[in-house]
Amino acid sequence: MTKNFIKHLLFTCISLLSISSYGQNLIPNPSFEDYHEATRGHAHLDNLKEWYNTNQNKPKTLYGTPDHMFINENQPLNGIKDNFSPRTGQSVLGVITYMQRVVNYREYASIKLNKVLRKGEKYQFTAYISSGNKVAYGGIATNGLGFAFTNEKLKQNIYEPLLSASPQYQLEDIFYATGWTKVTFSFVAEEAIKYLTIGNFRDDLQTDLKYINYDIDPQCYIYVDDLSLVHIPSDTPPEEEKVQEPEVVVEKHEIVVDEEPEKVIEEQPKVPETLVYEDRPVENQSSIYITTYSITIQIWDDKTIDGDIVSIFWNGEHVVEYYELTAKKKKFKVTYEPGKENRLILYAHNLGKIPPNTMAVGIKAGKKKRELKIKSDLGKCGAIQFKR
Repeated sequence: MTKNFIKHLLFTCISLLSISSYGQNLIPNPSFEDYHEATRGHAHLDNLKEWYNTNQNKPKTLYGTPDHMFINENQPLNGIKDNFSPRTGQSVLGVITYMQRVVNYREYASIKLNKVLRKGEKYQFTAYISSGNKVAYGGIATNGLGFAFTNEKLKQNIYEPLLSASPQYQLEDIFYATGWTKVTFSFVAEEAIKYLTIGNFRDDLQTDLKYINYDIDPQCYIYVDDLSLVHIPSDTPPEEEKVQEPEVVVEKHEIVVDEEPEKVIEEQPKVPETLVYEDRPVENQSSIYITTYSITIQIWDDKTIDGDIVSIFWNGEHVVEYYELTAKKKKFKVTYEPGKENRLILYAHNLGKIPPNTMAVGIKAGKKKRELKIKSDLGKCGAIQFKR
């Protein structure tokens, strides 16, 4: 009885330790409250402990400079409290995601995680973002703010967008909120991950804008607070050992039949099934704002050519029917129609060799050019929503 009690106690302790480790926040200084100096309210990222400017070059010319924004009642910077209220504590991170007077100006903040994320493991990230009380720095709202988890340390040379990075999440729609908005998502680490970088990983052509109010120096400035990254344990039970069953040997007997002339059956051409995409739920996976009515679309297979067969719908009508995607781009045009859904919908006829059915989409509407992708399977259709 004593041995069983000890075993039970040890099992309980190990379980509690495991649960506590799963809830551990893997981001140091997640609310930006650990800093070097109580500034008047506005300091560069060097003032924060653990965090650093992705641009370590610090050239004498203009370069990306994310901010530590701080409310100090003893030395208040004029108007700072009118611009934002931290979600918790007194500090936040501030980054510029777009600047009108400098083409492709970006700011990025980076940090090394407490632990290396393990390849194949699932993690959940949460952050809170805000445009501020009066959009203090610029009067413009954009999409594009992203969170990139990487194995290598990202580097910015001057103020250029980090287009080579692939954030696990980024804002597809234009964001504007004076209060705090929760952003949360989960992902599976595709490699050992050591760093987190925050900023807009799109160039100006891929970034949608909305002017909120007048400012002498139009730009988009976003505040970030209260970050969290936790490991999500796998709830898949370990596989039970399979008991190897004795091999069944079937004795073969030769069967002799009278030979008949071989029948030749002509193969009938395959006829595509009647498509009604409404039979499958449609998921908006991206959105884009345009200013023109005429839209040029190009489609091709994303990455590996694996035999994906698709049909494309626009406003309920076929624009491409039963087409096998290749590396060659297929081009066609659609027209934005006010009052209609204006969605580019991918209907998957198969999953290819590498599920799901994934299609790259090039979009040109006036001067705007974007490359997006849509994923569909046999249960649902992916779509890109066009807005004007």
